[in-house]
Amino acid sequence: MVHQTDFCILGAGLAGLSLADALQEQNFSVIVVDKNTVAAGASGTPGGLVNPATGRRGVKSWKAELCYETIAQNLEKVQGSSPETFYLNNGLLRPALLKKMARKMKEQYEKTSWAEGWCEWKTEGEIKEIHPNIKCVDGGYWLPVGLSVNIEKYLNAYANYLENRGVKSFFNQEPKVINDKKSWKLESGDVTINSKNLVFATGHSTGDSPFWNWLPLHLIKGQVAKFKTNGSPLSFSHSISSLGYIALTGEKDTFIQGSTYEHDFTDLNPNNEGEAYLRKRMRRTLPQLEERATVIEQWAGVRTSTPNRKPILGRHPNHKNLHLFTGLGSKGLLYSKFLANHYLEHLTDGAVLFPEINISRLL
Repeated sequence: MVHQTDFCILGAGLAGLSLADALQEQNFSVIVVDKNTVAAGASGTPGGLVNPATGRRGVKSWKAELCYETIAQNLEKVQGSSPETFYLNNGLLRPALLKKMARKMKEQYEKTSWAEGWCEWKTEGEIKEIHPNIKCVDGGYWLPVGLSVNIEKYLNAYANYLENRGVKSFFNQEPKVINDKKSWKLESGDVTINSKNLVFATGHSTGDSPFWNWLPLHLIKGQVAKFKTNGSPLSFSHSISSLGYIALTGEKDTFIQGSTYEHDFTDLNPNNEGEAYLRKRMRRTLPQLEERATVIEQWAGVRTSTPNRKPILGRHPNHKNLHLFTGLGSKGLLYSKFLANHYLEHLTDGAVLFPEINISRLL
């Protein structure tokens, strides 16, 4: 069967589905193709955070207000079409674990302009009022706007939402790509797709393509684990960012602990070393929780990073109807929908891409 479309997007993760949504909203025809299934790559983590304060110092993330507003609205939109809850508006606690860390965090807080109600500096005593028994030295951040998201469930709900709006999808397909200069033909089995534009939103496998193997991409393996408490429910309702993060799931006795940052790895599977690393981080912040927590699921994925740790958006230098959306790294949830909308404005209205994310910076 032959399918005609304006845009064919390779990849059904955060980047691919967000861009498919933005394009469909402007009445472009869109087909999404993935060599596996929805959320099969790094986007498919069972738990993540929308956290506008990043790094050990809690630096305000790039375009924080715009990115946050966009993803919060999108989560609400997709949740409205799904019977299964996949995110919590439950706030985020960021305790400092060392005096030096607390000093640097407070210095960062005092020189940062935060929107009202987004971020509050709390003393050590105030942190422990919010969460008794948590390890904390000299204070930390409380972010009422922090969101906890089961990204795998979100993306599956997102794919269903897009399907109901007319976005076709083909999974477990790795088509042969043929360029005739004016359009693209993708062939896989009895499926042929003729597309005016082709978008690579393929995450860590982007560099495997001869079109993109010149990009300076860095791959980082991340492992997370889902833990269950032994017999008693959790005593807190917020998520935590300290050494790694603890994201709540909405279940009274389970949580997600993440993440490892493995720059040298030989396989893509979760392992015992990953669990040990995650437990060590949990123990530094909540030792009593670690003592009664049992792993019930492990997950691993590979994130794509760039030299300036910002995503890449833009057209191929030699093929104007070939596009790239990758490099979301650990902030994919925060960035994805805002950048998809930004790229749509670039394509339709000629808006200039932000230089920090424009592919031209790498040429």
